[in-house]
Amino acid sequence: MNEKEELPENMREDNLNEETKSLISSLPSHKDFLGKQLYNYQGCWYYPNTLQGVLNFQKGFKPQETDIIFASFPNSGTTWLKALTIALFERFNNTSSSLQSDR
Repeated sequence: MNEKEELPENMREDNLNEETKSLISSLPSHKDFLGKQLYNYQGCWYYPNTLQGVLNFQKGFKPQETDIIFASFPNSGTTWLKALTIALFERFNNTSSSLQSDR
């Protein structure tokens, strides 16, 4: 079997841009239990394509004052948490608008 077919996409090094390749060469590295390289970037260990995604995110994400970011493990109630948050914001918005219209 071809190595690219065996490895998940985040562990491959075939889609890295030159900036990431240059950065990787300067980072501390360690082999995982499969013998694949992990790279330490800002205190976390990443596979090459995952690091590429982190760098793209850091470069392209422009947070807004109204942004809310949820981060949780899969299957740990994320959908419920999102629904609850939306319900709270809707309730707050409806309560605020009704209070303002009473004045």
